[in-house]
Amino acid sequence: MKRCQPRFSRKQHTTKTRDRRNTTVAHLTDETHVFDGLSDNSLLHRWLAKVEGFHRNDSGSISIISVFAVIFLAMLLGMLMNIGRHVDRKIQMQNGADAATYSGGVVLARSMNTLAFTNHLLCDVFALTAYLREARDRNSEPLSQMVLDAWEDVAPKFADAPLQKFSDLAQAIPPKIPLEKELVTLFSQQNAAVSEQLLPVMEEILAMELIPEFQRTLVTSTPRLALNAADEIARRHGPANSGLSAGSPMGCVLWRTDAEAFDSSAEADRSTLPAADPISDTTEFQPRYMQDGIAQRRNLANEYLRQLNNTMLRDFDRVGNMSQFANLWRGFTCGYLQELLAEYPSSNIPYQLRRSSLQQSDQNAYIDSETSFVGVVYWQKMPERLPGLFNNSLDADDSAFTQIRLFLPRPRLIYDPTLEPEHQIYRQGIPR
Repeated sequence: MKRCQPRFSRKQHTTKTRDRRNTTVAHLTDETHVFDGLSDNSLLHRWLAKVEGFHRNDSGSISIISVFAVIFLAMLLGMLMNIGRHVDRKIQMQNGADAATYSGGVVLARSMNTLAFTNHLLCDVFALTAYLREARDRNSEPLSQMVLDAWEDVAPKFADAPLQKFSDLAQAIPPKIPLEKELVTLFSQQNAAVSEQLLPVMEEILAMELIPEFQRTLVTSTPRLALNAADEIARRHGPANSGLSAGSPMGCVLWRTDAEAFDSSAEADRSTLPAADPISDTTEFQPRYMQDGIAQRRNLANEYLRQLNNTMLRDFDRVGNMSQFANLWRGFTCGYLQELLAEYPSSNIPYQLRRSSLQQSDQNAYIDSETSFVGVVYWQKMPERLPGLFNNSLDADDSAFTQIRLFLPRPRLIYDPTLEPEHQIYRQGIPR
């Protein structure tokens, strides 16, 4: 048998719904005595009725949770934005500090190389001046002519020599004598013409001490050049803009390890470059600077004069050695060099590496004090996102730093493979 389902007509359903609403109104009506007899149809009555049933109504609760979730996510997003901006800024500042400090160090290294180059240039000027003085006076020319005349007189005497190789000289010497005389004359004339134009310039450089003056200017101006280079590189790594990093551009200051900034008043007492002027230095090492500088100047000038003579007199050493012009020229130029060095006993002295009392006792402390520098970049503090929630308590600008050291080469044992083994000098089994 089929189970009968109760059916209601539309009219019956409407009647039941109306009865249910009346029941609810009746319940509410029974409680109207607490509202001091307000009318059932008043607006306040209806509002209070809704409030009375608010605790039983759960509609809209998801919206409230969503509001708090959105607020939390907004705070989390702001925190992530701040952290990301700070991390990016820290990386940017550290890169700027590395690049700026390295750029300043490059300026210092190039200045030290320039000092070394001008030291050699000074000694080269001494050698070239001595060479040009002999070219001006032409002392070697008449003596070599006398030597050739003596060969011309003695040449016929070789004809009676019992040995064939000596007897042949009687016919070989006379044709060569006029050629060597001409070679000596042309060489002397050429160098005399060069000396006439160049010697006054060389002597003026030594008399005015132009090279030492340039070196002093270089030592005093290098800290400012290094500081400007470092600051410019820092500015390019942290420019001012209207974006996340608004404000002034990044700047850089270079510091010495004695807590003195580059290009400060301390430069007058102790230069940033680890170099000392033997003439104007006032420390206890000044006599040592002067002694070493004079010795180095003498040795280098003689070496450069030897190289210059070897280059210029190559033809006389190979094919024109009968006149002894090369040996005479070398002797006179060396004599002029000794006179020239005696003319400047306490001037035109090469710069020296600065010494310290720590150099022998503590090498690491000496390196830290003389060749180590620190570059610090500063950047205006970055504004926070959501400043009401996240606040940077530091009032100072953001900063990052990098340390750099100059490499100063020292004399060391070397091996010259071009020399014969018997000419090598060994010390403790190591050739030098």
